[in-house]
Amino acid sequence: MAKPAAPSGFRDFLPAQYRRRQELVRRIRASYESFGFEGMDTPAMEALAVFLGKGGAENEKLMFRVLKRGAELDRARSGGGELADMALRFDLTVPLARYYATHRGELPAVFKRYQIGPVWRAERAQHGRYREFVQCDVDVLGSPSMAVEAEVILATTTALARLGFAELVVRLNARPLLALLVRSCGVPEEHLGAAVIGIDKLDKETSDAVAAELDRKGVPQPATAALLELHARSRTAGDADLLREIEERVGAAGAPYVAQMRQVLALTPPLPSGRLVFDPFLARGMDYYTGPIFEIAAVGVPFSLAGGGRFDGLVERLAGVSVPACGFSIGFERVFTLMEERGMFGGDARAADVLIAVTADAAAGDALRLAAELRDAGLAVDGFPHAGKLGPQFELGQRKGIPFAVVADPEALRAGELEVRDLTTRQSARVPRSELPEWLRARLG
Repeated sequence: MAKPAAPSGFRDFLPAQYRRRQELVRRIRASYESFGFEGMDTPAMEALAVFLGKGGAENEKLMFRVLKRGAELDRARSGGGELADMALRFDLTVPLARYYATHRGELPAVFKRYQIGPVWRAERAQHGRYREFVQCDVDVLGSPSMAVEAEVILATTTALARLGFAELVVRLNARPLLALLVRSCGVPEEHLGAAVIGIDKLDKETSDAVAAELDRKGVPQPATAALLELHARSRTAGDADLLREIEERVGAAGAPYVAQMRQVLALTPPLPSGRLVFDPFLARGMDYYTGPIFEIAAVGVPFSLAGGGRFDGLVERLAGVSVPACGFSIGFERVFTLMEERGMFGGDARAADVLIAVTADAAAGDALRLAAELRDAGLAVDGFPHAGKLGPQFELGQRKGIPFAVVADPEALRAGELEVRDLTTRQSARVPRSELPEWLRARLG
């Protein structure tokens, strides 16, 4: 019989890993809340119509659709209609637009929210790419000011810096500006998408490889050469010089977006780690972006840690009312994996502060009362469920990351002085029961 396993692209998390993931959630949440963002949530599923036409054709292909039920499903099958009426959310942004359309009258004029939760995409499962994964979003709805971009950039870089990531590089562009720039290099309209996709690979592939790909897709060679030359120059030019050149290339049509870039660069305070740079070739995949877009990378990391942008038209598609909006999303799974590989989690991700070890059945009641006393004193206490040898009980505590064990021995309980075992050093001390909470707190920090 085959060993049961989680479905492909889905994962189980053992307790120690679960604690580290919850630690990461807590730390990101604390950073977001320090900027005044409020937590909220949406259902795992939305009506299928909420998603269709909102996140791009590729995301629609990857949606987990939920079949209609009962008679509705029978009618759809017999009539050849759509079999699904709901879908699991593929990101947290489209559900936010629906949420805002539903609750607009109950929300502040400028709504600053964060949401941390799972999303689902029916992608081909492979290393580092899952069908269920967590996203961490911050968004501001209700303001067209570029100060919003500055704030979400600062909030996200602050969260990553507090997690221990250094030398961050925030790349900034505008989605419409990129399209205008590619056209200015002579790329025909029908090859615009292929050119953007190809140029976006230049940070991972050689210019020759990208040129060959663009040639296969029909992009004229002079246009490809102009794009590659401009891309190479953009990697060495300063922001001010680069913006002037781009402004000349795109003319009046691109002037508002160049102005946005200058505003965001001017408004954003010094980052807690790293720098903000203008990158005219940055491209983001979501079709709902309408203005500035951004990504965060870290030195020595071969992928982005976070991405986002302005999506002013998304709420209007659902509510019929124009609402400016901008947000940033941290790639939780990538950050978690990096932090595990680099040992960036604190050593105090323990299941409890102390374990009560029981040596005899006669001490079971006293052990439970002792555990209750310690919990009342503010300590997290685990208890071994039955009496037994101390070795296996100490081993359990060590496996769960618990630093101390208190031995609930009948004679020691009567005498009022208990053995406390340091499960790291394997040294023991005798501590009066009345002093036990303070003794433990002093050593737990």
